[in-house]
Amino acid sequence: MKPRDGFGLHIEFAHDMLAFSSDLCPAGLGERQINFRLPEEIGDGAIEVTQLGAGVSYGTWICNDAREQTKMRAEHPFRYASFPFQLLPEPVEVGIERIKQTIMLPRCDSYILGPSVVGTQTIRPGVPIRQLCLFLDDNTIDSCFKDRRQALPAAVKRAFTHPDNEPFYLRGQATTAMGLALRQMLTCSLRGGLARMYLEAKVLEIAALRLAQLSDEANTPKHPTLMRSDIDLLEDARAMLLERYADPPTLTELSQAVGINRTKLKAGFKDRFGTTVFGFIRSQRMQRALLLLSDGECNVGEAAARISESSTSRARRLARARNSGWFARPFVAIHTRAPAFAPLFDAGCARA
Repeated sequence: MKPRDGFGLHIEFAHDMLAFSSDLCPAGLGERQINFRLPEEIGDGAIEVTQLGAGVSYGTWICNDAREQTKMRAEHPFRYASFPFQLLPEPVEVGIERIKQTIMLPRCDSYILGPSVVGTQTIRPGVPIRQLCLFLDDNTIDSCFKDRRQALPAAVKRAFTHPDNEPFYLRGQATTAMGLALRQMLTCSLRGGLARMYLEAKVLEIAALRLAQLSDEANTPKHPTLMRSDIDLLEDARAMLLERYADPPTLTELSQAVGINRTKLKAGFKDRFGTTVFGFIRSQRMQRALLLLSDGECNVGEAAARISESSTSRARRLARARNSGWFARPFVAIHTRAPAFAPLFDAGCARA
């Protein structure tokens, strides 16, 4: 790993016939980026780490065709927090060392992982991977709030002070504003110093939007705390909606299916996920429609019909989203060696 003035990733891969590790640490003048190709035994893919400025970096992780099921482990310097994003439509299963439960990472979620977090993931044949992760050090995050003479939100403070044996992670909503900034990062056509300046600004913009959510939460009147059992049921409801957004259950059917009453479902869902059940379904439908448009499978009216958005006003809303640049296109590689991502994070699950 790099010393305090640099950034790097330590990665490990392991399956029945292979054990491999590498330190990806950009260093030296003009060496701000490292592109690591996966060993042939694992599959076709790459991890790229780019250092932009003091305390600001990002990485991209792509795997097109895994040959063997492989365990991956990734670790970064202790004083950095990370902000991972899933770029493909389907949620991906990830893990955190010393946390028993697995984490499903869909595009509409935005996590903050504390410095003590070591990430794990299983690479499986037939399951493509497209992920982007932002990395900010403690000084950069602290300066975001000091400039406005604000105290660090309690959640952020916990991320940097959590005991080593209790990895810290926090889930939030990936907003449309975050999605737009991510798309602008991945379609940047600048080169050299101009590209670094632009990308650093975008990384800071996305992180600021996510950190602002924590500030808003701190200033929002507190609702009664949900019990652990209620949270589990709400997570089950959300998972069901992710699978059945095209033909969703009614509120009554959903509440009966997961075993929670309608009132608690409605209030708890909004409190937990920042949107109503109906708003969540609508955002998933819009996301699917924009993917259909990006693939060229249909026009705006046909896409609206496929997702049951049949009214003229909804078709117009879909057209506006399409014209604003939200529908996915393959991005123009920022560097000649950088792999091209497939359809990008579009029409997020929540508004900024």
